[in-house]
Amino acid sequence: MASTKKVLVFNQDMVDLASENLPARRVLENLGEFFKVLTDPTRLKILYALGAGELCVFDLSVSAAASVSSVSHHLAALKRVRLVKGRRDGRIIYYSLDDDHIKTIIKYARDHLAED
Repeated sequence: MASTKKVLVFNQDMVDLASENLPARRVLENLGEFFKVLTDPTRLKILYALGAGELCVFDLSVSAAASVSSVSHHLAALKRVRLVKGRRDGRIIYYSLDDDHIKTIIKYARDHLAED
């Protein structure tokens, strides 16, 4: 016989509202991956550098003070979650922020952390 365990809830209406507002599991997984990518300081340097405009991997390696190989690896992770995009010009790929939301997300996070 299965036991039914009772859970004490102080505000059922708020629990119901919170439960209803949860996104689908896949959306939560995508958000988790998105924020996980932002935890690396080199990736943040790359995003800040791209905030100034389009750059190739070689220029990004100088801006981020990282090897070309390392920057390429980080760019792949940033592209996977649509933070950056590439544009080919002959043999060179120029990278840019995927859209203006990226600057805004970083600005809001930085502003939040600067609050007392």
